[in-house]
Amino acid sequence: MDVDTPPHTLEQPDLASSVKGLYRILDLITEQGSGGLVDKIIISQSYLRDFINIICPGAYASLTKVNFKALDQYIVKPVGVYGSKEEIVRFLAELQVIDDTLAAQLLADPSAAGPTKPTLRSGLYLLRATEPHGQTEQIFVVYWPQENTWDDSAPSQVRRNRVTFMRYLTKMCDQVVALISSAHAQTIVWSDGDDDDDEVRDEDDEGGRIINCIVDRTTEQEESVQVREGFKVPSRHITYAEPAPEASAELGSTKPFLLFGETAQGFMTIHHQAARRVSDTFKARSFTSLQLENDLMSDRLRLSESLDGEALNTLTRNGLKRRFPDECAKWAHDSNAVEAQCKRRRSDELGKMRATLDKEEEKLTLAIYEAIVDTALNLYPFLEREALPYPKVHQTTATVSFQELVELYPKVDEVFQRHIKAVEKISDRRFRDIKDRLCLLVEFTSRAGEINKKKRHEIAKAAVKEGFKAAQSALRDAFNVSHTARLYDAIHYVAPVFSNSREDTNAVYAERILMEARDQANIISDSQFLKETVNAKIIQEHPELTTFVQEANTAVQPYLVTTIPQIMKKLVRSIINIQEDTIKERIKAESESREQHEKRTLRLQLIHHINGSTSQTQQPHTFFIESVAENKPYYSYYPSSHCKVSGARETQEDPMTCFTIRTMNLTEQDKHNLQLDASIIPAPRFHSEHKFRLTQGYTVLRAQLLQGEKLLLIVTDRIGNLTVYLDHLTAIEAAITRGRGKILNREKIGQDFVLAFDESKRMLSIVSSDKLLLHIFVHDDTRGFQAVGSSINLTQWYNEGTSIRHACFISGSEELLLVDSQAQARIYSLVTTQFRPATLTLHHVPSSVHSTPDGSCLLVSYDHEAGRALTAYHWDSFGSTEGFELNTPALPVGEPFVITSLISRTAVHLLWLDFSTNRCQSYALDITRRVTEFMFREKVGRGGSKRAEDTTAHNCLVDCHSEVWIRFPVLAAVQRETISSASLRSQKSLVFVTNRDFQMFAQHFSDMIYTFERTSKKPTGDVLKSIKVSAAAFSVFVQELCGTTPWNISQYRAGEWIVDFLCLIPIHIAVTKENRFIPLKDGVYSTELERSLLGAEVNRIVDSISFGWYESLFQSYMATKPVRVVSSMGEQSVGKSYALNHLVDTSFAGSAMRTTEGVWMSVTPTEKELIVALDFEGVHSIERSAQEDTLLVLFNTAISNLVLFRNNFALSRDIAGLFQSFQSSATVLDPAANPSLFQSTLVIIIKDVVEADRTEIAREFTLKFQRIVQEEQEANFISRLHAGKLAIIPWPVIESKEFYKLFPTLKRRLDQQVITHHAAGEFLHKVKTLMAKLKANDWGAMSQTMASHRAQVLSSLLPNALAFGFQEINPEREPLKNLDNDMPVELPDTESHLFLTVGMAPQSEVREQALATLQSAWEGYRDRQHISDAEWVEALSQYLEGIVNLRIDHVQEWLSQNLIRFQTGHASIEELRRNFEGATVDLKSNVQLCKLQCGNCQLLCIQSRFHDGRHACQTNHQCIYECDFCRETTSELRECSMTAGHAGKHICVVNAHLCGKPCKFDGKFGCVHECTKVIGHDDEHLCAASVHACGKASSPLCLSGLKLADGSDYSCPGFCRIPSDVDHFRHECEARLCSVTCQLCKRLCSDQDHMHGLEDGAVHLCGQEHLCTAMCSAQGICEIETAPHSI
Repeated sequence: MDVDTPPHTLEQPDLASSVKGLYRILDLITEQGSGGLVDKIIISQSYLRDFINIICPGAYASLTKVNFKALDQYIVKPVGVYGSKEEIVRFLAELQVIDDTLAAQLLADPSAAGPTKPTLRSGLYLLRATEPHGQTEQIFVVYWPQENTWDDSAPSQVRRNRVTFMRYLTKMCDQVVALISSAHAQTIVWSDGDDDDDEVRDEDDEGGRIINCIVDRTTEQEESVQVREGFKVPSRHITYAEPAPEASAELGSTKPFLLFGETAQGFMTIHHQAARRVSDTFKARSFTSLQLENDLMSDRLRLSESLDGEALNTLTRNGLKRRFPDECAKWAHDSNAVEAQCKRRRSDELGKMRATLDKEEEKLTLAIYEAIVDTALNLYPFLEREALPYPKVHQTTATVSFQELVELYPKVDEVFQRHIKAVEKISDRRFRDIKDRLCLLVEFTSRAGEINKKKRHEIAKAAVKEGFKAAQSALRDAFNVSHTARLYDAIHYVAPVFSNSREDTNAVYAERILMEARDQANIISDSQFLKETVNAKIIQEHPELTTFVQEANTAVQPYLVTTIPQIMKKLVRSIINIQEDTIKERIKAESESREQHEKRTLRLQLIHHINGSTSQTQQPHTFFIESVAENKPYYSYYPSSHCKVSGARETQEDPMTCFTIRTMNLTEQDKHNLQLDASIIPAPRFHSEHKFRLTQGYTVLRAQLLQGEKLLLIVTDRIGNLTVYLDHLTAIEAAITRGRGKILNREKIGQDFVLAFDESKRMLSIVSSDKLLLHIFVHDDTRGFQAVGSSINLTQWYNEGTSIRHACFISGSEELLLVDSQAQARIYSLVTTQFRPATLTLHHVPSSVHSTPDGSCLLVSYDHEAGRALTAYHWDSFGSTEGFELNTPALPVGEPFVITSLISRTAVHLLWLDFSTNRCQSYALDITRRVTEFMFREKVGRGGSKRAEDTTAHNCLVDCHSEVWIRFPVLAAVQRETISSASLRSQKSLVFVTNRDFQMFAQHFSDMIYTFERTSKKPTGDVLKSIKVSAAAFSVFVQELCGTTPWNISQYRAGEWIVDFLCLIPIHIAVTKENRFIPLKDGVYSTELERSLLGAEVNRIVDSISFGWYESLFQSYMATKPVRVVSSMGEQSVGKSYALNHLVDTSFAGSAMRTTEGVWMSVTPTEKELIVALDFEGVHSIERSAQEDTLLVLFNTAISNLVLFRNNFALSRDIAGLFQSFQSSATVLDPAANPSLFQSTLVIIIKDVVEADRTEIAREFTLKFQRIVQEEQEANFISRLHAGKLAIIPWPVIESKEFYKLFPTLKRRLDQQVITHHAAGEFLHKVKTLMAKLKANDWGAMSQTMASHRAQVLSSLLPNALAFGFQEINPEREPLKNLDNDMPVELPDTESHLFLTVGMAPQSEVREQALATLQSAWEGYRDRQHISDAEWVEALSQYLEGIVNLRIDHVQEWLSQNLIRFQTGHASIEELRRNFEGATVDLKSNVQLCKLQCGNCQLLCIQSRFHDGRHACQTNHQCIYECDFCRETTSELRECSMTAGHAGKHICVVNAHLCGKPCKFDGKFGCVHECTKVIGHDDEHLCAASVHACGKASSPLCLSGLKLADGSDYSCPGFCRIPSDVDHFRHECEARLCSVTCQLCKRLCSDQDHMHGLEDGAVHLCGQEHLCTAMCSAQGICEIETAPHSI
């Protein structure tokens, strides 16, 4: 079954979308089968999608991806509805889903509606008429019938559709309602209960099986031709086409016209197409290297100027270099030269930059000095500039201001503000002591106005003398408060409650005032203190306090004299680093920009040259390339064989005339009826269409449809030469394009000529009217049209001046009728090369002549004013009779007509196009000849042999249930178990809604069950008898079901219910044609898909195969269940589908064709497993070649567990011939190389064997198989294809009890088979791979192909898996799963996004950002500096390594689960593992920390080991602790001013507590600048740093002279780590490992010695495997066999 409707079957507008809440789920369309037009039931994908998504949004992503598990959260209560159309419309109106207008449209006659009126196609519909209650909803499943569905005399195809739809309806719904109209109810014939005894029934049954036939003598009368009304076929294409606006008059008419055809019919439409450029636009389309090279070599090229170097490299490797070798070589050379030059230039500029910075260091120092001094003077105005120390520089004035520096380098201001704090806060001990006391005094006295003056004085005195603690002690003494009490915290709250002491309250108040004063004093800056606080009244009134002020002022200058040089050094160093980093970035950006610009210039030169030079070539195709990228497997280092290209391929088309052939097709039923009775008037349809084009100026002279969908096409070019084509309709366009026609020179055949063609002889005659020359050509399938002898000169039989006006062959003979300008008609024999003696003299020259396809008559047409006259002459009496005037009043004058036949050549019809009604109409011509004819037919007489079905009119409204039971199983051997116990099933019921005979339905249904069980002998159990049958009036039904009364309706989980219904529907999965095995996509054969897969590799074909709705079943919903495969093969029409249906409860052959074509699949879910049933078309069919049979057998035997081969007992005694395709298959795929295949048991079922013959037949077949084994020995197909297992079952005749008893036996045999498909997902992969191999003629090991495909799939998912821990990210995240059973891989993993170096391109910024994000997510990230930095960094490293290992373990387990069923050693799997190992190395490397010292503090660098630029700890470089000295000596907690990670104690200001003099190694790398020894020490000044590294840039000498693989010099980015007090001649950086990239990839060298590159012959390798990218040096051809030895 298909899932998409072919567009040409849906000409009429659709009413389905007009009915509120209506969703079509099964549609009925017409499709071309091998036997004619057939009705086919398909799934309506769009409506099913809408229904699923409206009840569970997002559950339906596509037909192959439906989340049935999510649907199971929703409950549906379905009620089936079928019956008379008018009653269904009445029901819909009652539900208020349609109005009167829509009701009228639904009831309109489709045949009278015309092609443009909207209709509702027959099918199954879901109706949501009511609002759901929570997660539960009642729905109706409505079967909308065809126009004559409920006629008992309906055609067989309509009856077949009725049975199939009723099968689906009764399977989907336990409760069914039949709506029967009054007119239909009146005609129902009820069974007569009085005649129900068994004897009478048996006699009736036996009599009903006798079909009396006779042979009639049909004609003994004289010759005659009678005309009858024929058929009328509508088509919207039968109309006068509007000419295109740009079309000129000389282009000719665009009027449709009928095609000639003796046995095939159709008409042709014409459309003129102006010259145009046809563009095939594509985005990321996959091109093989060969395809891309062919296009690059042949087309005009338009390469986009936006192509980057990598894209151009890809094009160069894939064909561009072959076409432009010199230009491409020059471009590559120049690009390398630009890269090397820019690298040298960048190195030179970096050297100049460092020299410039060194030279301008004094200017920088002066600018910084001026900024510091300006700040200091602004803070302390009483100072003199000259009193502050001047830097030791040669210059006296700064040439650049500090503000200009800030504008140039914005980070400078941040650094300056951080360092200038040492100026803003005077850290001199005496100054701080004075400031603290005076500020406390001022703030206290300003607040203590309410405190007793004496006590206030005592407290202030103590504050001035010794500070806050002394003041606090004095306060407590003054108020007699214990020194241990916490006044402010405790007494403040307790005293007012428990004490009446006012003294205690005053003490609390004083305490609070003192503490507020202290807090306010602490926030007064040093500058504010010296500017404002010292001028307070209380200080100015006391001379002893002014002395303190003078002392404080005096302390400022010495402090600044010491501090300013230190700050200046730090700032100079920091700002130089900022300058260097900024300039480096600028140089790098400018260099890269310059390099990109120069490379782009080179690219543009090449692109312009290519575009310009190819534009001058005369090629029809222009290849526009916007982007191109190699489709490389992840982490693969060798070139790919596929590229993803975006762009367009434009083809210049000349002005064309487009022709569309619309063929007329008969239904299978019409064909059958016409075979029985040629006088039947069929109802054909225009169904198929085929197109071809001719260059404008070419004219179609004759177009004739031939049997086998072939076309004879004769065209003339602009100069009049003829070209004759004869090819299949699908190939005629290619034949014209490639010039595969017979060319005839106009000069030789003459300017005026007439054509005639005989289909049966394939003979073409061309008669030169003026030269009177006859040319005969015969068509041969191999050589085409070949001339028969030389031209025949007819001048001897004609008078001078006579010309030939018309010619036609006598159908089926080698005789040609010629009509001359004298109105003489004569017959020329090509055998005797003479004219017949008889001559037919016509009234005047006719307008046309035709021979009937049966070779009986000549039809001559005359056009005159009164109308058109048509005369028939029998060939047998040619020239001796006056002919018969035919009565054809509707035949229009001047319009062409054709004479054709339908099925039988004796069923002759005259066809013409009626443009007024948009129809093709016909007259049936009943031709009688003197020859007596006989016909075999069924006898109809009194007492009759016509069956009882003709005596009833509409009983099928009830009896349709019996029809379902007859064709399909009632109780199959394998029962479906899709619906779980969670669903609540109710008793099955059937309600007939009508207006009469209510009491008759139940009894009639009971009788029907009884008759069915007795006659069919089918097992039914209690299934049928348990159905509750009742009848009701429409009003009662509406009140109960549509009202508020709840019905007892079965409830289902929506997912289970939809799956159960979908599993009923078989899907077409493969066909064979032209000796090829063709898998289908979602049940549809697509010529576009086939074209795209030409030359495709197996993996790509696997990805293109899809099984529609079964995909979600296999991949997710039931992915864990094991699968057993049972298949049915055999001869045609031996009941293969019937047997399979009754074994596993499937619905094969229910809707599509009378006989199966190709391979169909259905699924029967059971509690423990999935039973997959495959139904194959019959072997040895006349439509199939031996190779096609072999391919079908090969597919069947490879994948199945049980193969049922049915054949006739009487007709199939030639066993060797019957199983030839099996024996041929045994030599193709080697079972030893494919251990998972060919594990089935072959069951030979010999049908219709009576008990008496059972033993003998079994013995006969056994001996014949024994002979096959003896002849073939080891190569016998039983051993190779079925592991030596074969069973023979002589099957009883149908409708015997024994017939159905053997199905449970087959079920037990199926259960005993070894399970070869352990999970549904595994089966899906295996069957798709097998189909792809058969399509590609790949006869290699199956395991190798499956492993290759699985590795390809996993490789495409690997980047997401490693980076995110998910298979898919968009549109929704999909966890890592076992692809065979859809089970998630349950292993702990991090939610973090890990960085991957995709494509091996440098992405340092992205990597560092990703690493910073990972670090910040660590719970211990904020503990830095609270423990040893080495410990903290080590813990961080372990955390990062841990989350990466979690991800790697998760992905590794995912790979293992998906590869476990594949043998190790497959090249593709090993490559995947290498890629994974390489990716894990990079994954770990990307989180490896640098761990070297930060360039701005003593912490360790936590950037990536591969980071660019200076080392950074990712902090603000400030120590987070408080000063240890302040903590010990004062109550004030001050921040440590030293850099983060410093050694020794924490100090706020060094010279406030320690020596503070400049360190001996000040300026060296790692120095913290101030001496940390005690004040007044006598030895050398040293800071707290343990090591003072040299710190020089290592690039001048470290790895000096190291040459990289590309010939460039290596520049080490590090700084010398050797202690500065150690003499050394070569600077060595702090890096421990080699920092040079691998010579074969972009990873870093794995050597542990940073300096190993200086060794002779040093090689830099990453330690990972790399595939060789060079071409094989050995000559020869591939020795892998890809074709079978024989087939």
